[in-house]
Amino acid sequence: MTFRDHVADLDAAVFEALSDEVQIDGKPDPVMGMFYSPWLDVEPMRGQRSGLREPFVILRDADAAGVRPRTRVKALGDVYSVIELQPDGSGTTKLVLRPEPCPSR
Repeated sequence: MTFRDHVADLDAAVFEALSDEVQIDGKPDPVMGMFYSPWLDVEPMRGQRSGLREPFVILRDADAAGVRPRTRVKALGDVYSVIELQPDGSGTTKLVLRPEPCPSR
């Protein structure tokens, strides 16, 4: 087994353990992504703040293909709009999200 094969296995294990289902408008099936929302975070350690203000989800590049700003994304029951895509060059892309307003009742 090559080094690349080992890294691919590790990547698959990380995504399996840490991912949630994410539904992206225009894609027929949910994809797996690592979702982070600052207001769901635990208390900062030693007063350190991450500086993050917007929620985001990390997807594999193949799952992020075709996603554009303003695409709607549903994660953990809430709906968001993509405001920025940040591919990292290692095979994953961060979708920076903005919560969409709740519909009026």
